[in-house]
Amino acid sequence: MPAYITAMGRFLPGEPVPNEEIEDYLGSVGRATSELREQILANCGIKSRHYAIDKQHKTLFSNTDMAVAAIRQAVDRSDITLDDIDLIAAATAVPDLVAPGIASGIHGELGSPPCEIVTTHGICSSGMMALKNAYLQVAAGEKRNAIASASELASRFMRSDRFADVRPVSDDGAIAMEMAFLRYMLSDGAGAAVVRDRPATGGVSLRIDWITLTSYANTEKTCMYMGSADNSAERTWWDYPSAGEAAADGALALRQNLGLLPHLVRVGVKEYQRLLDEGRFDPDELAWFPAHYSSERMKSMVLKEIERKQVRGPSVEKWFSNLPRVGNMGSASIFVILEEMLAEKLISPGDKLLVMVPESGRFAVSFAHLTAVAPGEA
Repeated sequence: MPAYITAMGRFLPGEPVPNEEIEDYLGSVGRATSELREQILANCGIKSRHYAIDKQHKTLFSNTDMAVAAIRQAVDRSDITLDDIDLIAAATAVPDLVAPGIASGIHGELGSPPCEIVTTHGICSSGMMALKNAYLQVAAGEKRNAIASASELASRFMRSDRFADVRPVSDDGAIAMEMAFLRYMLSDGAGAAVVRDRPATGGVSLRIDWITLTSYANTEKTCMYMGSADNSAERTWWDYPSAGEAAADGALALRQNLGLLPHLVRVGVKEYQRLLDEGRFDPDELAWFPAHYSSERMKSMVLKEIERKQVRGPSVEKWFSNLPRVGNMGSASIFVILEEMLAEKLISPGDKLLVMVPESGRFAVSFAHLTAVAPGEA
């Protein structure tokens, strides 16, 4: 049975925050850290982003709040109501609570009738995990109307006061590069999709042809992580005498081993080539290549790797990202990308899309093939 994305919603908290105001919200952590800002931002290409905190470090919207707002917008744009939801599949990297899963909080705040819930956990690929769960349940005939959402609230754990007692700092008080880097890269927001067993009666729907999720953790070391002071994860934050001691050792800071990032490029192109060799898609037939990536530099590295390996990649003009305007929202980014494409009417019936979402956690890559269909088209 086919499954279709029939409506999408998004929630971007507050007004866009330009680069020069980042530290008005997050605060600064040492002189050297601030000096790195221009170099990091020049490489990533982000011009503005959104934060769910204010300049006094007060949280204005929780992770759950943002997901609920995106879901409500998606449902309002669809042919269903909250009462029709059969499944809520929700993703995030860092939820409001350790337990229960964020899907429970979302369902509670929505106030919709009893339904099945699924929480998917990871980093960027967790959003695709949620979407795939919704897609497969609808395609299998288990559910008729499903919601997939993804939300991230990075600013809350990137505030300067979160690093006040962290010990691994340089003489001038700057935190390690692997932590400082992400303070300028990540932002807040949420996206949601309504997945149904039929196209919408108005507007363009996206038929989900297939979704792949492939982990390369068996061959790669951990690159992006939170909960340990090093990527071996031999001692996790649970193993410290207290959460305070874990925080002081830097075990509660999100980190990214920058030296391993080129591995993600190679893994992403390798997975793309594998699917191409299997005949899962034709690059020449693609109208769009919506891609989540953390920086414009990463995009250029992917293009160079495609050229080096002589792979038939999608032409550059087919790539689509809104990274410069909305920032990097991790798992929520691809939802916000597709929502913008639909809202701006960039997609026409018959268009084929190949979606790419790489994850640098311990290296996973997700692809999805979507076909745009007209209202009511089977």
